[in-house]
Amino acid sequence: MIIPMKLVNIIGLKDKFDSIATEYIMGRNIELENPFLLFKDTKGFVQYNGTNPYEARLKRFTDLFEYAGLEYSDVTAKRARMSEEKTEEVAAKFDETVHNIKKKIEDLEKEIQNADAIIASLQPILQSDINVDDLTGLKFIKFRYGRLPVYSYEKLDAYLGDLPAYFAVIRSDKSNVWGFYFVSPESARHVDHIFASLYFQREWIDSDVHGTPGEITERLKADNELKRGEIEKLDAELAGLLENSRDEIFEAFANVKFYYELNNLKKLAPHTKNCFYMSGWMPEKEAEQLRRDTEGKEEISVIIQDPNVVGNAKIPTKLKNPRILKPFEEFVKMYGVPSYNEIDPTPLLGIVYSFLFGMMFGDVGHGIVLFLAGLLMTLLKKGGFIGKLLVPLGITSTFFGFLYGTFFGFEGAEAIIKPIWFTPSENMTDILLITVFIGMGIILFCMLVNIVNGIKQKNPQKIFFSQNGLAGFVFYALALFCGLSILNGAQHSYAAAFAAIGISLVLIFLQEPLSRLAERKRDWMPKEKGGFLVQSFFELFEIVLSFVTNTISFVRVGAFALNHAGMMSVVIMFMHSMSKTGSVAVAVFGNLLVIGLEGLIVGIQVLRLGFYEMFSRFYDGSGREFKPINIKK
Repeated sequence: MIIPMKLVNIIGLKDKFDSIATEYIMGRNIELENPFLLFKDTKGFVQYNGTNPYEARLKRFTDLFEYAGLEYSDVTAKRARMSEEKTEEVAAKFDETVHNIKKKIEDLEKEIQNADAIIASLQPILQSDINVDDLTGLKFIKFRYGRLPVYSYEKLDAYLGDLPAYFAVIRSDKSNVWGFYFVSPESARHVDHIFASLYFQREWIDSDVHGTPGEITERLKADNELKRGEIEKLDAELAGLLENSRDEIFEAFANVKFYYELNNLKKLAPHTKNCFYMSGWMPEKEAEQLRRDTEGKEEISVIIQDPNVVGNAKIPTKLKNPRILKPFEEFVKMYGVPSYNEIDPTPLLGIVYSFLFGMMFGDVGHGIVLFLAGLLMTLLKKGGFIGKLLVPLGITSTFFGFLYGTFFGFEGAEAIIKPIWFTPSENMTDILLITVFIGMGIILFCMLVNIVNGIKQKNPQKIFFSQNGLAGFVFYALALFCGLSILNGAQHSYAAAFAAIGISLVLIFLQEPLSRLAERKRDWMPKEKGGFLVQSFFELFEIVLSFVTNTISFVRVGAFALNHAGMMSVVIMFMHSMSKTGSVAVAVFGNLLVIGLEGLIVGIQVLRLGFYEMFSRFYDGSGREFKPINIKK
C-alpha cells in the first residue's frame, strides 16, 4: 500500500537554526524540498549561498579511509558525544599512525621493486663469472650493459668503424644479443648515439651491488624475502590498528558528517532577516507527531498541508507491505515507482506471481528446496531480495505439488504421494484450459484496478472510454460470455450482448474526443477527421487483437507445468537405467539442474506475464520514491 503523505512547512528563528534542525528535523523521516522550486511566491526570502565549513574536514576523513583501505560507505551521519577538539585529535592521531605504517610499506615495496629490476637485468648473464666490482671500478673506460637485436649486431662493425669501442658478447638467442660495450670517455657520447640508433636497450647495474651476477641475484632475493616478511608484519600492524581504532574513528567521522549534513540543510532553508523556512514530505502520522512535538515552542512553527494543495509538486511515494510481499516491491520498481495517486500493485503482483509460479513449478520436493534455500539466504543476509523471494515461491510450489501429487518429479504411476487435485501430465487439456480461464480472470481484475486508478486520478478516459476502462471491461466480459456460451452450445438470445459489445467498441474508438469532451475542453473534436478515423480504426483493430493474444498468452502457465513434468521424466528415465550409485548421482544432479534452470525460466516467464499482461492494463509507474534525509541525532 502507499503511505499517505503530508507537506510539512517549518518556520523558525534564523539564529537558532542549528538547534532547531538538530532537535526537530534530523532523525525524522522527512524528505526536504527546495521551497524556491516548490512555491511560486517566495518574495522576501533569500537563498543561503555560503560554503560548508565541514567540507574540507569530511574530505580529509574520506581521503584517509581510501588511503588506509577502510570501507566507510555504510557509516551514516550521527552526532556523537565528542567535542570538535577530540574529533580533530582522533583524526590526527589516526592519520599520523596510518601514514607512518603505509610509508614504511611503500618504501619497502619500492626497494623490492628496484631489486627485482636488477635481478631481471642480470638474468641473461646469470651464469657468467664477471665481477661487477671490476666493471664499476673502471676509471678510464666507460661500459654499457644491455642487448642488441640480432639484425643490428650483424651490422655493428660497419657502424663503429675505427671508433674506440668494443662490444663483448655474453649470450645470444634468436632475437637478441646480450653483452657489454666499452668505450673511452671522449667517444662515449658519439658511440652511445650509434648504439641507440641500432636499438640497443640498456640495462642499468646499480653501483651498490657487488660480486658476480649469480651472487648478486642470490643476495637480492634473500633481502627481498626479509623485506616481504617486514611488509607482512606491517600489514598485520595496520590491520590491527584499523580494527582497534575502527569504532572511534568512525564515530569521529559520523560526527563530522553530521555537522556537514546539518550545514547542507541551510541550502534548503531560505531565510529573511530573522526567520528561515523549510518544506518537506513526511508520512501523515509522523507529520502529526512533529506538530505535537513543536506545539507551544516559540522558536518554531509547523504547518501541515494536504499534498494535493501544492499544484506544482510531485508527491513522493512510500510503500508499506507485509514482509512476505516486500521482495516483490523490487519487481514493481523495475517497471517504475507507483505514482502517489494510483494503487500500489505490489500485493496483486505478489499474489499472482506466487500463484502462477507455483502452478508452473508444482513439486513438493522442489518447493521445499526453494523454501529452505530462501530461508537460509535470508538468515545469512545473502542474495539480496532473491532469498526473500524464494520463500513464498517455495510455499506455493509445495502447495501445488500436493495438488498435483508430484514429489521430486515422481508422479502418475510412480507417484510417491497421491494428487489432491489432478496430475497435469495426465490431464494436458484440462491444465491448459484452466490456465486460460485464470488469465481471463486476471485481465478482468486488472481492468477493474485501472478503473479505480482512473477514479483516484479523476481521469474520465481511464474510467469510461479506454480499452482498460469500463468500455473495455464490458467488451471483454461480454465477448467471453458470448464466445464460451456459443462453444458450449447454450441457446440464448445474444442481441443485447452484441449491441453492448458494439457500443463498447464505439466508445473505445472515440475515446480521445469523448475524454476531452468529458473534461469540458473546447478543442475536443479532432481537426483532421479523416486521419483520426483511419488511425483510430487500426488502433481499435490492434486493441481487439491484443485481447486475444493476452488471453492466449496465459497458456504458457499450463505449458510450463507440463514442461516441468517432462524434464523430470527424463531425469527419472536416466535414474532407472543406472546402477544404484549412478542413480543417486543422476537424481541429485538432475533435480538441481531442473530446480536451477527451469526455476529461472519460470520466474522470468511469470514476470513477463506480470509486466505485459497485467501492468500494461492499469499501471503507469511514473512516480518517484520517497527518499528521507539519512541523518541520525
